[in-house]
Amino acid sequence: MFRARRYSAFTLVEVIVVIAIIGLMLSILSPALNRAKAMARAVSCSSLMRNLTMAHYMYFTEEGDVMPISVNAPAMQPWHTFDYFREQVGLSILAPEYKQRRTVIQEYKPSYPRRFICPSADYALRNSEDQLYALDRSYGLNAHVYYASVGVRVKLMKQTTGRICMADAMDWWFNYWQCDKYSLYGENWLGFSTYGMAAFRHSNKANITYWDGHCERMTQEQLKEKLLFWF
Repeated sequence: MFRARRYSAFTLVEVIVVIAIIGLMLSILSPALNRAKAMARAVSCSSLMRNLTMAHYMYFTEEGDVMPISVNAPAMQPWHTFDYFREQVGLSILAPEYKQRRTVIQEYKPSYPRRFICPSADYALRNSEDQLYALDRSYGLNAHVYYASVGVRVKLMKQTTGRICMADAMDWWFNYWQCDKYSLYGENWLGFSTYGMAAFRHSNKANITYWDGHCERMTQEQLKEKLLFWF
């Protein structure tokens, strides 16, 4: 006489319960994981910006001047294409076509590897060419340094810890009167409308660096207050 084999299996109710528990765990863990990823991107960004800032500071200490920026002079070469800056960050000098404006929306050809771009700079990362990215859609320089460069040189010689150098931005320079534009346009670059726009892409805050290289994270109100306080 053969005994009937007994097969053990999950019932439909048990499967549903397990799926429900997994779904509940994911719903609890997902926000924490997203926050951890966002924090990792912000930390990576601040490290990148610190290195870029030190390249500017090296130029200042060697030349006694701030690096050129094309805010008021269209023919002036902007900092992100400047030979000295490229050499300081370990990249080759750009050919002339990378230093000339192209169109209204994309003014300069992307010329930096991905590792130089803020990992939260979605516009720059979406608009690559030949695996190169636009650094000026990732980071910008404090425009007030260049509007008042003569006075700033004196101040930088005396103090570097309280002067902002760079910030997350959608243009190669940023200005206090554009600090509230990011909420309107976000990670989009629209030419004149977003000139000088700081980018608050890290949980509504922007990474900023001072001339001595240390980094902070600020809301638009904090950054605007700092810029108005200086000049």
